[in-house]
Amino acid sequence: MALIPVGFVLAFVVGEGLYALLGYQPEVASEPWWVALVAAVPAIVLFLVPCAAAVWYGNKARAEGNRAALLPMVLGLVFGLWMLVMNTVSLFAG
Repeated sequence: MALIPVGFVLAFVVGEGLYALLGYQPEVASEPWWVALVAAVPAIVLFLVPCAAAVWYGNKARAEGNRAALLPMVLGLVFGLWMLVMNTVSLFAG
């Protein structure tokens, strides 16, 4: 759970950096779809790694009888789905 904010910052830096390396500014939203895809996929993966770990280990601890593990498991799932939905909507809406 503690790595989810770190993953968010890294995903933001990588996504913005890839936009800049390809010569576009994400604020303008005039890039081709492939540029948005190239910038979004690594950023999404970087963010999903700690989310997936929270779900994986939370579920494992819950299966061993630790009821408190439900919280990180659910939060990891919610944050991961939030990132996927937000990026998918922005990719297709832009």
